[in-house]
Amino acid sequence: MKLYDSIGPNPRIVRIFIAEKGIEMPKQWVDLRGGENREADHLKAQSAWPMPTLELDDGSYLSEITAICEYLEETKPEPAMIGSTPKERAECRMWTRRVDLNICEPVANGYRFGEALKFLRSEFRWSRKPRGA
Repeated sequence: MKLYDSIGPNPRIVRIFIAEKGIEMPKQWVDLRGGENREADHLKAQSAWPMPTLELDDGSYLSEITAICEYLEETKPEPAMIGSTPKERAECRMWTRRVDLNICEPVANGYRFGEALKFLRSEFRWSRKPRGA
């Protein structure tokens, strides 16, 4: 496995999860501000390459924090980070969803539509085209 890593809270969560599980894997830094995730090499594997992205041993890719962490939890169940019983896992998923919807999303939108709006409006960054296209 290989973790494609970058700036931001989402990759940090996965890095912490991997560290707490004691999993060793190669990591590759992706420069989001420079548009590296929109270059042709990255787009071949997965459009727009959200960060973080986990490349599996079979060459497939997973992105999104919850999917990556649950995959790692199932492939290396000890120490249990998401719960040891169906009830514990359900409660963990419930609280994860509540935090995502009621805390993370409003904070991220506040940034996106506030401070970051000027940065995001630049012609290069607003475009969905790969660099050099």
